[in-house]
Amino acid sequence: MTPTRQRQALEAELAGLTALLESTPENPLATPLMRSRVEEIETALQELPVQKLQHPEAELFFSDGPAIGSEGIEITFASDVLNSYQNMVTNHYAAKHFGNLRRTGRRRGEEETRLYLTALPLGSFGLQLSQPHVTDFFAAGNVSIAMKDISALLEATAESDDAFEAALAQFNSRVFRPLKRFITTIHAGGGSCRLLTGEKETSLTIEKITEAYQRISAAITDDEEITMSGVFGGAHVFSGDFEFQPDQGSLISGALGEEITEAKAIAWNHDFTKRHAIAKMIMTTVQARTGNKKPTYELVALKHLPEDEPPAAPVVEPPPTPPAPPAIPPKRPIRKFGTFD
Repeated sequence: MTPTRQRQALEAELAGLTALLESTPENPLATPLMRSRVEEIETALQELPVQKLQHPEAELFFSDGPAIGSEGIEITFASDVLNSYQNMVTNHYAAKHFGNLRRTGRRRGEEETRLYLTALPLGSFGLQLSQPHVTDFFAAGNVSIAMKDISALLEATAESDDAFEAALAQFNSRVFRPLKRFITTIHAGGGSCRLLTGEKETSLTIEKITEAYQRISAAITDDEEITMSGVFGGAHVFSGDFEFQPDQGSLISGALGEEITEAKAIAWNHDFTKRHAIAKMIMTTVQARTGNKKPTYELVALKHLPEDEPPAAPVVEPPPTPPAPPAIPPKRPIRKFGTFD
């Protein structure tokens, strides 16, 4: 249970006990027990804000639409929501802590961000996602922050164009695709959604979800192959990042293509670093309905500029073949003549 839900549960219990104490006569057995419990709850509420979240946890609640009260929820709806939420968290965590992301393929940090469905909390229909067995508390704390960031992104998407663009600028473009799937899924479901992460609660009414869907549907994602000349700044083998300064424009940083091996990156560093080259990249652009664009880059090839290509080896003519020596005629045999008596 998230701290927000703990607070809500404690406050509800405190309100019930307080009302019960005021409405019932003094009882030598029950009254001291209820007062003792009230003191425990008040102490717990005072200590709750200073408690730190020890492991990643989120609770998603759905009302109406695909949910039947607190009794059940459509399987395909729940599957699509959970898949897109997990990918939002993993993509954001990987980009935030391990550098730029490729358009597709595996991401660093997948194991650290893996969430589990651990409970079905009551209150409409709820899905609790957490990591029940945390071993790396430092990584778990970072995952918790990434989950809060995703809540803020969802809230901004439903708020306004300006809030959406400001939030999207802080995220890698690979987060946009699962965000779009998440919003599309809950909009198609037709109900409302409530997301709790740590102390943060994000409420998405049907009207807010409709606004978010219209906003994110108008945004365009486009992949384009581009070629440009400039100075190659080098590739980081461990993170898979690169830097490239075009002849015109600002410094570009991005991810190496999935097909670029470690040996290839090392060869590029040896042959192209701080030299003019022609780069071929895949540019992924997310364009909001206001027209503002957010590009990301993936480097797939490098080649030398014509003037920077190493000179070709001179063609060496083979030495002329000496004339063959004149043929030596064969020796004639010496004939011996007999003597005459």
